[in-house]
Amino acid sequence: MLENLTFTGRELLMAVVLATVVYLLEVLVFSRRRKPGGRGNAEPRLSALQQELEALKARVEALELRPPADSALDTQKTIHVEAVRLARNGASAQELVERLGISRTEADLIIALHKAES
Repeated sequence: MLENLTFTGRELLMAVVLATVVYLLEVLVFSRRRKPGGRGNAEPRLSALQQELEALKARVEALELRPPADSALDTQKTIHVEAVRLARNGASAQELVERLGISRTEADLIIALHKAES
């Protein structure tokens, strides 16, 4: 029975056009059904993303207030560099404590580390 069935080019073209129209109609129908539910699910997610964005903005602002680690504005680094310089020039731990306001333990450590280098 199927052996005798033949299609012309025009019939095949019409079948392809009809199949495409049916497919496009299905896409339209299903996309309309999905939109209201999709929007309802997206709003909590959008809210969470906005909160995360605000948190990240706050972190960036906090980081901008701190000087860079290798900056001359970094007072801890400046104090440490000065302590090393003084220790290499023979300053005592007590001098480091008085001049730079660092702890006695920290001054002793700097002296011990940089006395060995001299």
